[in-house]
Amino acid sequence: MLHSIRSALGLLALATLAGCGSLPAPGSVVTVAPRGAITPQDLERRPDVRAARAALEAQGIGPAEIAAGRVLWVQCAVVTDGWWDSLAIVPAGLTLAPGRALTLTVTDPGTNDRLAVNRITALAEPPLGPGGLAYRLIPDWRERGLRNNYEEQPPQGGPRAAYLKVQGRWVVRCRMP
Repeated sequence: MLHSIRSALGLLALATLAGCGSLPAPGSVVTVAPRGAITPQDLERRPDVRAARAALEAQGIGPAEIAAGRVLWVQCAVVTDGWWDSLAIVPAGLTLAPGRALTLTVTDPGTNDRLAVNRITALAEPPLGPGGLAYRLIPDWRERGLRNNYEEQPPQGGPRAAYLKVQGRWVVRCRMP
């Protein structure tokens, strides 16, 4: 009896944690920020990209599409100290704006060893920018009588509610509030 109560409490705790800051699940629509195009060299140098090669090939993506810039590394904030990465396939005919956030429907959540591979579905609406650094340095902080040598700055390209601070950077939230 005591064992079953402990098990039930443990499952309840896991379920609670899973709902708070959980990684995107298959079927969820998420907002992501582009971090750059994947290059043929990334397939050789980055173990997480190399491990995704089979998933890319299953989506019809080979060296020519990668060389043409049709695969982006994208990222979104899950919690204030963590993010989710994916490779995102740019559909033919979609015109991207530099740094503009995108949406994708998750079909592949990825693993600890392999980046997810998903397709971009649209440009994010409302338009969101890259976020940028969350803090700026103040070189003359002592002379100005300030307590710190830095101050927070707002995210670039959108309302604060659309971003989370992750390791000193504004990162687009996976799920909009």
